[in-house]
Formats: sequence, structure tokens, C-alpha cells
Amino acid sequence: MNFNTEKRQTVSKTKKASPVETELSVTASKQDAWNVICSGILRKNGEKIIYVRFERGADYAEGSIPEAKITSHSGGFTDEELEQFESYLSENRFEIIEQARTINLFKSITER
Repeated sequence: MNFNTEKRQTVSKTKKASPVETELSVTASKQDAWNVICSGILRKNGEKIIYVRFERGADYAEGSIPEAKITSHSGGFTDEELEQFESYLSENRFEIIEQARTINLFKSITER
């Protein structure tokens, strides 16, 4: 799969979570604030994939791009919230891909 980045929207990056992931912050309201953490671009079975984790306190949900599906979660989110996360993955895939491209896995390993 070739990630296409022609369509772009703005998502503000709040900080680097680690050399191999980046963190975005999304706030609907104070009690609904959640963070989005994405991996770099990885390969699984020859296909490009980005793992994405949504966090709110101790609760988490994990999904991936390009599928835009939640694959596991802690049980702390409602079905509606999980659907919103899948919509977020689908609607913001280009921004997530751009963030994942900024992660240099080789550089992070060699700088340790």
C-alpha cells in the first residue's frame, strides 16, 4: 500500500511521546480529553501499517491505519466512543500518516 498524503488537515502535535511514537491531544471537553499515540510506519505481512492508541486516564483503545478499525480496548469506553475513534482514524488518516512519517525508527535505535 502506498500512503497518499494529498488531502491534509491540521492536527496539532503536543509532544514527542518517545523516539518511536508521537502523541496528539484531542479535547472534546475537559472530562472527555483523550490522547492519540501513533507508531511509525511499520510493515506487517508485507503491508504498511501504523498502530494508533487512544488513551483517557487508564482507559485505552487500539487500532490501526489503513484499516481504521479498533482492534482492542480496555473496556472503559462506550460503543459510541469506539465508533468515534474509528471515525477519527478514517477522517484523520492523512494527518496520522504524516505524524508517523516523522518518526525515524532507525535513528532512535542508533542514538541509544
